[in-house]
Amino acid sequence: MSVDKNTPSIKSISITATNEKADKPALLKNFKWLSLFGIAFSLTNSWLGVSSSLVVGLSSGGPVLIVYGLIVAVFFAFMCGYSLSEFASVLPSSSGSSFWVLKLMEDADENETEGSQDQIYSDDKDQVLKLYNENTVQSVSSVSQARVSLTVGLINYFGSIFTTSSICSSLGYSVLGAYSLYHVDYEPKNWHVFVIYEVFNIIMCVMNSWGKILPFISQAGLYCSLLTYCLTFIITLACRSSQSQPWPAAESIFKDFNNTTGWSSSGISFIVGLVNPLWAFAGIDSATHMVDEVGHVAALSLVPKAIMATIFVGFITSFSYAIAMFFCITDSDRVVGSILPIIEIYYQATENRALAVFLQSCCILTGTLCGVASGTWQSRILWSIGRDYSVIIEKFSDKEEPSLVQRLFNLFAFIHPCLRVPIWSMLISHFFVAAIGCVIIGSTTAFNAIISACICLLLLSYAIPTLILLIKGKRRFYQKVSNQLDLPFTRRLRCSILSYIPNLLTICWTIFSFIFFSFPYELPVSSSNMNYVSAAYGGVALVVCSVVIWAF
Repeated sequence: MSVDKNTPSIKSISITATNEKADKPALLKNFKWLSLFGIAFSLTNSWLGVSSSLVVGLSSGGPVLIVYGLIVAVFFAFMCGYSLSEFASVLPSSSGSSFWVLKLMEDADENETEGSQDQIYSDDKDQVLKLYNENTVQSVSSVSQARVSLTVGLINYFGSIFTTSSICSSLGYSVLGAYSLYHVDYEPKNWHVFVIYEVFNIIMCVMNSWGKILPFISQAGLYCSLLTYCLTFIITLACRSSQSQPWPAAESIFKDFNNTTGWSSSGISFIVGLVNPLWAFAGIDSATHMVDEVGHVAALSLVPKAIMATIFVGFITSFSYAIAMFFCITDSDRVVGSILPIIEIYYQATENRALAVFLQSCCILTGTLCGVASGTWQSRILWSIGRDYSVIIEKFSDKEEPSLVQRLFNLFAFIHPCLRVPIWSMLISHFFVAAIGCVIIGSTTAFNAIISACICLLLLSYAIPTLILLIKGKRRFYQKVSNQLDLPFTRRLRCSILSYIPNLLTICWTIFSFIFFSFPYELPVSSSNMNYVSAAYGGVALVVCSVVIWAF
């Protein structure tokens, strides 16, 4: 390749750019394999997530819904995880799906020929990938490209906000459930849940305020989750085995499906109920947003491993845990009617209130660390949006002074020089979580609709870049990236026919979920059991469209 001697090399440009940004605070690159896997697994916490939906299996068809629902859920989680891992192993970026859409929507003839002057050379491989991401952001050529990318990023962000809200509400009910075990006459009020919800939201915000300790908290979340899983699993089964009451029949857990939802079709009843086991695999993209704290080169292999390992370990723990807890039930009516079904199962298995509360306290600690991981995830998404779009908005702005929206995105991108965290992105995100919590006081039905929307919103943020990839041509796109980087460590994926299957299933599963998970959970429909998730989608669409139009 011939290069004009008068033109500064990419290597010299990269060094200059690095020096210019030397005084700008950056995120600490202190996440290794265990801490990355810790934050990914702590967030999903599959066994803990499924423990809160066990009662649905009892009231909406039996344990069969949860047991076989988890198998369906993990299959499609692997399909989505493969699609995410594929992107992350080629284009690691903390912006995740938002960045991938930007790159996919580049002009067809832009940067495609080998020997292009846009090839990047440097001795620092991590710096090469970092600059490659920055160049992609700076070279956005159309408003439509920026709008679609920002839309995907905001959808992903709202999915993370709703996920954190669901964790806070689960913790609120966990505390009240433990209290009610000793106070049988206690009747929970909405404001009780709201107060505890906001307390945990504040705790998560505070624990996310120091960048140096986040890897330690992430690893603690991993160890705490696995230890609590083992404790509750072993203790409940051991105590249950000492009781004179016989074990439930295996048929009642693996075979009998009792449709009590009002739907005439058991198949539709099963499909509508699938939304509950899907909670076990919400937020599998969290590792993709930690690239700047892992390192771009390390992320090429660690992020895909973290995604797939989280799904695998999550299924093993959640599947075995669900079956064990169903076998521990001695009175299903009391479980269904309790404030917190899982603590009632602990109590029925152990016949000891103190021990049941202890086990639930371990779950509350695990849930708190899960919430911290979710808080990290949501703040990194907003920070990466602010970082990228403060540059893009400036490029398309015709004003000499920064516009209000550009200043806002600059605020999102700000990293505190001492704490080394995106402080404003973190505070704003937890403010949104706090605001959503206020809905609990007015209507728990409306609140449940809002947090249920997180599943399909996250799926949509995975499906859009996957769909664009297939439209643009998968093999052609990855070859283009390899030509631009021209590095020996660049991952050159073999785009076999089989590799298209997970991509297609990710898209089909997203469409399927949006349709069927909007159906009412029970018939006949009333104001109290109506599924209002479609209204939540409409609200998110209105906000996202407003922000995108305002930005461009």
